[in-house]
Amino acid sequence: MLPIVWKIEAGAEYMITQPVFDIGLLERYMKRVEHVKIPLLCGIWPLTSYRNAEFMNNEVPGPSVPTEILERMGKTSTREEGLEEGTKIAHETLQRVRHDVAGVQVAAPMGRIDGGISILDLDRG
Repeated sequence: MLPIVWKIEAGAEYMITQPVFDIGLLERYMKRVEHVKIPLLCGIWPLTSYRNAEFMNNEVPGPSVPTEILERMGKTSTREEGLEEGTKIAHETLQRVRHDVAGVQVAAPMGRIDGGISILDLDRG
């Protein structure tokens, strides 16, 4: 039995993923739980630096940061560049998943609410 099944039996009304960086991983998860009839919210977490991306990939159980994203974050050299690139990646992730999930849970990078809000700007280019 999937853990989500007993959580629903205990009263869970929705699911929230861990931070999603790998869309393929999210798609595989959604396939596994497609029989579950509660809303799925996708965790969106803007990376702040290459070091942060490596930490999320290697030290945090669950999230997987694809090589492409590690490489993008590796090209940043300042804190501001890291925040900007991480916010772009988070926005791109939101654009890719927003029609497939019930909603998102967006983290604010380093407590910067403006960064979190900019991720939600769906008209952003």
